[in-house]
Amino acid sequence: MNLIEKASTSKTFCIYPWIHQYVDPTGDVKPCCLYNPNKEGTGNLKDNSLKEIWNNDINKQMRLDMLNGVTIQGCSKCNSREGISTPHRDEANQIWHHTIQSVVEQTNDNGSLPTHQLKYIDARFNNLCNFKCRTCGPRFSTSWYDDYQTTRNEKIPDKFPKTLLYPGNTKEHLLEEITEHLQYVERIYFAGGEPMMQVDHYLILENLINLKNIGVITKLPVIIYSTNFSSLKLGNRSAIDLWKQFPSVVLNLSIDGSYERAEYWRKGTNWNDIIDNLKTVKNAGASTQMCINYTLSWVNAFNLPDLHKEWITLDYINPNKINVNCLDDPNMYSLKGIPTWKKKQIEQKFLEHIDWLRNIKSNSNRYIKVYDRTIKQFTDAISFMNSFDSGNDFIYKENFKEVNNKYDRVRDEDFLKVFTEHTDMIKFIQER
Repeated sequence: MNLIEKASTSKTFCIYPWIHQYVDPTGDVKPCCLYNPNKEGTGNLKDNSLKEIWNNDINKQMRLDMLNGVTIQGCSKCNSREGISTPHRDEANQIWHHTIQSVVEQTNDNGSLPTHQLKYIDARFNNLCNFKCRTCGPRFSTSWYDDYQTTRNEKIPDKFPKTLLYPGNTKEHLLEEITEHLQYVERIYFAGGEPMMQVDHYLILENLINLKNIGVITKLPVIIYSTNFSSLKLGNRSAIDLWKQFPSVVLNLSIDGSYERAEYWRKGTNWNDIIDNLKTVKNAGASTQMCINYTLSWVNAFNLPDLHKEWITLDYINPNKINVNCLDDPNMYSLKGIPTWKKKQIEQKFLEHIDWLRNIKSNSNRYIKVYDRTIKQFTDAISFMNSFDSGNDFIYKENFKEVNNKYDRVRDEDFLKVFTEHTDMIKFIQER
């Protein structure tokens, strides 16, 4: 069996180790951003260059294991989705299907590759962020630092002794390493921290535009964001002005709720600012696609159909521009751990929304095509939720009470006053 046949038949094959290196704000280098944070990655930028890590023993063995169908323990999120919903690696392989043959057939017998040319870049230049979302932490947000220090268990070593994290030995280290790959890249994913606050992100866009202007590249890559959408510029740099130079810009708006629920769950959100920025981008004339990027937990599950329906009705987004990402960790927020009767409520809400999606009409009274993929995101969420039998108990109630209520006290907030749909969970989540 040749390499291409192995790749096409292996259930664990993922294209990323052939085209990509993910770098997080601590310098950890991994195959992708979903790789288990508790598992060893492929290296750290503070110790080795990306080129040195590219063909180290860990990466070489990972490529061979993926070709031979060996389960990669660090790919636990994709492994756990198998048979329940669409694993991220399957989506990646579909996006990059045009590249698989040309890069995989270059694999040497020992798993090494002859060239180091990143076609996909996801590099987190730092953890600078103006939000402190409940599902995040100090690894990816500087705004989390004070709450983390106030609430952490002092008996446990401090993992984040400083506020600003950057992956290299200097603040410019990662940018310098990434720049040499810009002539090869086809897709760039900007996340954070918050990319709109990171000067490195603007420098890369400017560099790419310059490379095209001087003829080094003939086509600009697809630019993809995960952004809290609180700002569209940094100093005198306008993201919109730069986006107008690119043929395709995808804005995945990290919006895990609406109105007061968004402002609680993603602390730092000003809902009116989000709507104003959305309208600004829609009227700007840039080739942008805006998409709801919703991290789904049991906490914000009821709000998802309401937000989706409202934004479709107001013509803010196309119905198919939504990504529903079922949260695994922290497990106290996961859909899997709540009582069965609560799951049934959420399932009913989602099924009603699916019925509505199948009968959407435009202003001209024509039915709007809602793709099967869009419907599947909601049915997959139901399957994910029901993949674990929690009985009539909230499995993680003690952890939720300890952690969420602690943050409520620090932030002077009240969970049940905002998420009134969960008053029936009061015996599980409120301290006595």
